[in-house]
Amino acid sequence: MKKSMITLAVVLISFTVCASTTSFNSSMKKSLKELRAYSEDISYLKLGDKFAGIAETNPNRFEPLYYSAYSYILASWQVNESSRKKEILSKAKINIDKAIKLSPNNNELLVLEAFYYQAMIMTNPQKYGQSYSAKANGLLVRAQNINDKNPRAEFLLAQNIYYTPTEYGGGKEKALPLFKKAAILFKEQNTSNYLMPIWGEYTNNQMVEKCSK
Repeated sequence: MKKSMITLAVVLISFTVCASTTSFNSSMKKSLKELRAYSEDISYLKLGDKFAGIAETNPNRFEPLYYSAYSYILASWQVNESSRKKEILSKAKINIDKAIKLSPNNNELLVLEAFYYQAMIMTNPQKYGQSYSAKANGLLVRAQNINDKNPRAEFLLAQNIYYTPTEYGGGKEKALPLFKKAAILFKEQNTSNYLMPIWGEYTNNQMVEKCSK
């Protein structure tokens, strides 16, 4: 009798785990499809909230936190007021910090945090430009030390250089080789896992064209 009860408990636990995994995959695939459409009609703020909701029901998964933060960063571009941008970006930072606790030394999370700092610069370029650009650069170098094939790290480093004044070692001529290298890495990136980030290639290609003129 005791053996039968144990067997039943194991079956029930397995069923619950399977159902939970199915629900997670279904929710993430649906939300990622919306995110990756990059439609002008998308409210990235609502999408960020949607991923945050998935994260709440899956507290051991860093991926919904990642995409929630990424969506909030994009949402900050949909508003003009500096205070509102900061408010939205603060939500991104909270979820980035949570995700890093779940997955330390994750190169994609380091890149995302660098992306956050680059977005924060836009809230007050004079105040944050130099310090946050340096923070982003440090995070991107750390990400490359973990994975030198990460195209987003190369892309964002190129962005940093592009927007740095030429008198300080920046500009399009210095950035172009990095954008070109990122383009190669984007072509080589593994996209077999639907949860892995794939963003950046379109903008990087635009920057290659822009810097080549």
